[in-house]
Amino acid sequence: MKAGHGVATRHGTVRGAARVASRRFQTITATASLLLASLIGFDASAQTYITSNKTMVAGGALALGHYASVNPDCSSKGKTTVRLSSAPAHGSVRLREGRGFSFFQSYQQCNSRRVEGVTVEYRPERGFLGADTVGLDILYPSGNERMNTYYITVK
Repeated sequence: MKAGHGVATRHGTVRGAARVASRRFQTITATASLLLASLIGFDASAQTYITSNKTMVAGGALALGHYASVNPDCSSKGKTTVRLSSAPAHGSVRLREGRGFSFFQSYQQCNSRRVEGVTVEYRPERGFLGADTVGLDILYPSGNERMNTYYITVK
């Protein structure tokens, strides 16, 4: 072993072991960063798939959500487009553009303000009891896309 190259280990030298440990740390850090980003609402890819289970009382309407994209000052980032990707078999879906309440992980100060976006509402057929499914394709002005599937039980 040459002088100045560290102590011999199973990884070659102390410096070699440090490089291996550094690469492992970088991999763990990158994995943790992606996991954290997904948990707080930042999308590592442009497309996200979400499924939700909802239960409602027959004869009423169920608000599935208000979809919007905002800046830190709660102003609109632009138009959010919502498309029905899978129509319900036993009901109807209404899409309405306008102001409503949404939920923003990144900008919680906007959660108590009505913001421009698209409200989606499900209404079951008269007399229907049972399970139904709705699929939505949400396109944000940032270029991100969210595919939501709602499994709805009408009681």
